[in-house]
Amino acid sequence: MWKKVAAVVLVWALAFMGGVVPAAAGEKEVMSLSLEEAIKMALDRNPEMSLNQHGIEKAKVGLREAKSNAKKLEDAMDEASKDPQQDPLGLYNVTVQNLFGVYVTPRQAEMGVVLAEIGASYGEKGLRLSVEKSYYDVLKAEADLANKEAALERAREQLRLAQVSFQAGVVAKNDVMGAQVAVTAGEVELASSQNELDLAMMGLAKALGVDLETGFELTDKFTFSPVAELDTGSYIKELLETDLGVVAAREGLAVAEISFEQVAKIYTPNVYSYRKAFHDVEKAKIQLEQARTDLVFNVRQSYLNLRTAEKAYLLLEENAKFAEETARLASLRYQAGMATRLEMEKAYDQLNETEAQRLSMLYNYNLAKSQLEYGIFFGSTGVSGAAGAQDGMGL
Repeated sequence: MWKKVAAVVLVWALAFMGGVVPAAAGEKEVMSLSLEEAIKMALDRNPEMSLNQHGIEKAKVGLREAKSNAKKLEDAMDEASKDPQQDPLGLYNVTVQNLFGVYVTPRQAEMGVVLAEIGASYGEKGLRLSVEKSYYDVLKAEADLANKEAALERAREQLRLAQVSFQAGVVAKNDVMGAQVAVTAGEVELASSQNELDLAMMGLAKALGVDLETGFELTDKFTFSPVAELDTGSYIKELLETDLGVVAAREGLAVAEISFEQVAKIYTPNVYSYRKAFHDVEKAKIQLEQARTDLVFNVRQSYLNLRTAEKAYLLLEENAKFAEETARLASLRYQAGMATRLEMEKAYDQLNETEAQRLSMLYNYNLAKSQLEYGIFFGSTGVSGAAGAQDGMGL
């Protein structure tokens, strides 16, 4: 009796453990997962999220320390200026080093806090986007596998028709041989597609931080949902305040300017230190402008990609219907002896290609939409800058 009760409790518990289906011996564990659940799991499991929070707190401690030291140094310099005898060694004279300690170091620490906070937000968005991409990769691979299975079934049907026609004396032996070659090619493509699905599953498992052998049953499916027109001007204006690459460049310029101000208090323009500090400011201005340009380009490029993928998908969706009907009619004509096997095969090849293009456009559309949603763009300098800033801060 107690064993039965324990078994019921165990089954009940498993049902509420994130949809995990226990695997039999030698079988993969299969996890039922929605996109929202996948993102939550990744955020909960990824240690970088916790490390980013520690990085923020550490940066804040550094800022408090920098401000405290700056206040002590400033007070000591004031006392020394009032009574030079209290500083016989001149340790608290007005020097570039001391001015940097009072003004530049605290500003650098403020920059550290800003970048730590922006970097943490960027890191979370980046992880969300990475999980979405991995999720979409699996959906795309599953759909591609289904297309390849359907294509193989069509090839087998073509082989059957060729064999029937050959037995009836309607076609030559080479038609049967050609159809057999098409079946073999379909089997090879199916095996390759299965491999791509296995790799996509591993990629999702890695993104979620679970065993790489875990299989997934994705409950969300590829869908096409049109988005409203985006006011790119307002979107870019908002993103300029939160983009890590732009914020880092803007903070870098602020530090360079305050550094130059301190150098200018001590040195004249003909001194090397003055010139170097001046060029640091000019360099920082160029870097900020470049970061802004890169961001604007990435936004407009992604939005253009989104709209292009949207139009292409709608056209391909209609084209797929025509391709399917064309292939069906070609098959009927072949059976009636009014078309060659090559004509029928060409029609089916066109159907397979159209389905693959439609799937690719749907994938590109959803991915472009996600990039705009998170304000992170694959292959952009912003993502690289985010990673570099986090590495430099130990995040």
